[in-house]
Amino acid sequence: MKRLAPAVAALAATMMLTACGSSAADRAASSAREAAGAAGFPAEVTSCTETLHFDSAPERVVIIGGTSASILKDLDLMDHVVARAGDPGLQDADPDLQSRIEAIPEIESSGNATGGRVVSTEAVLSVRPDLVIGYDSGVERDALREAGVPLYAPDAFCDELTLEHATWDNVEDEVTKTATIFGVSDKVPALMDGVRARLDDIEQTSAAGQSAAALYLTPGSDVFYAYGTPSMVQPIFEANGLKNTYEDTQERVFDASMEDLLDRNPQWIVLMGDAGTTTEQLTETLMGLNGAADLQAVKDGHVLVLPFRLTDPPNTLSVQGAVRLSQLIGEAR
Repeated sequence: MKRLAPAVAALAATMMLTACGSSAADRAASSAREAAGAAGFPAEVTSCTETLHFDSAPERVVIIGGTSASILKDLDLMDHVVARAGDPGLQDADPDLQSRIEAIPEIESSGNATGGRVVSTEAVLSVRPDLVIGYDSGVERDALREAGVPLYAPDAFCDELTLEHATWDNVEDEVTKTATIFGVSDKVPALMDGVRARLDDIEQTSAAGQSAAALYLTPGSDVFYAYGTPSMVQPIFEANGLKNTYEDTQERVFDASMEDLLDRNPQWIVLMGDAGTTTEQLTETLMGLNGAADLQAVKDGHVLVLPFRLTDPPNTLSVQGAVRLSQLIGEAR
């Protein structure tokens, strides 16, 4: 057999190497596509009025406050968070999660009128994120989008979305959307089975069927707020057999008055306040309101204090809120 001329041989060898290289690259790309497909990518989720697209799981996440932190923890995703803005305020609700978040580097932010955090686009981009979990009042969604960074906001933070009656399905929705973003949808069934089991374990007390109101107070202020059916207070009360005295109100939170509260005269009152507010501070603030001593719940000693972070927005801490309320009712009777 004739031997190939050197030039021809070299060309043949080059073509063979190229073919082998292309084949290896193709196989690698195919494997990557298969792995992404197995994890559920590409994936899409809604963030208020925007649809977010993900080809892979975010690796450098910034969270505003404690937004979705309990869900990230329960899905074992906290190692994806590289920066945070502000104090999550979970010391009364989940001290362990509070400590874990405090260990994450903090970027510069300022407070807003509602107790949330506001972060500049420059501060966010300084840590090279590939996802921000927060809310539109805290960051500039359009500016982040132009920089190629998506903002995921839980439904409860979307003014464009309306909810008439909160249920535990709202928690499952947030768990499912978060899991979809990170390609861990396979973890959702077990997590939600645990949620339902905890709710099923709540023992109904003699308080079942009685009325209750949840009030948000600021120590020293005579202004207070109540919660209607769109709030997670609603399913938390329902899990304990209580009837929300404001269930005729389809606003999540609203200004309340002592006159109206006295007219409704709930048998139980659940006080909530900002993180770090003590039971004594909230109780003293309530009793400082004109007419509070005439409330049936006050007369019966049925005034309880529940950390606000165990209620809204819908997340796995809301389940803990239902369990904690059951314990408080049992201790009060």
